[in-house]
Amino acid sequence: MPRFETKYLLTKDNAIAGSDEVGRGPLAGPVVGATVVLIKPELSLKILAKLNVDDSKKLNSRKRDLILEELSIDLALIKQGSKIAFKGPLKGCGYFSIVEIGSVEIDKINILQASLKAMSKSFEVARNKTFKGPWLIDGNRAPENKLKAAREVTVIKGDSKSKVIGLASIIAKQYRDRLMSQFSIKYPGYGFERHAGYPTQFHRGAIDELGVTKIHRKSFKGVKEFL
Repeated sequence: MPRFETKYLLTKDNAIAGSDEVGRGPLAGPVVGATVVLIKPELSLKILAKLNVDDSKKLNSRKRDLILEELSIDLALIKQGSKIAFKGPLKGCGYFSIVEIGSVEIDKINILQASLKAMSKSFEVARNKTFKGPWLIDGNRAPENKLKAAREVTVIKGDSKSKVIGLASIIAKQYRDRLMSQFSIKYPGYGFERHAGYPTQFHRGAIDELGVTKIHRKSFKGVKEFL
């Protein structure tokens, strides 16, 4: 088992969880939180290590897709807010969940709170009521925790240190990129399939030329000037 996770597991723990979010920086689209819950940590973490699971930002899209393929995760079949049992080599070893917080809510509560809410909600969906163990969270801020048996542990750069957080980051990243590609069909001309809503020069130019869409974050600099 990877040493990083080992130091957080206690004798009586029956699981370990890891959460991450993707999409804090874009001008459009939701922020996506993902949580991975492993109920057989010793076996599962060895499998993730063998697959070279890492921070999604360190892996290109093809490598992220290959990891999901190896784990039999088909993003086309995933509905946000649903608890999903692992298949493939992790079958019987745990669950994961994805939660979106859309642009309207981001504008209401701000992007930090939306990111924390996405991770908190995804953890609520993915974990069992009997979950007991560490909940590893990427970053330095802990989301709301409604389960006393879960010990929150914030980990700066956790997606590159922890395999369970790393897998959550890969799932969230690939899910969100796919979603933004779908938005590019509904809102042509903005290039969402290329930049996933991030403030590239092309995206800024498209907002100036075409205006603001329903999925743009109206409280963000780079958008609010064009309202």
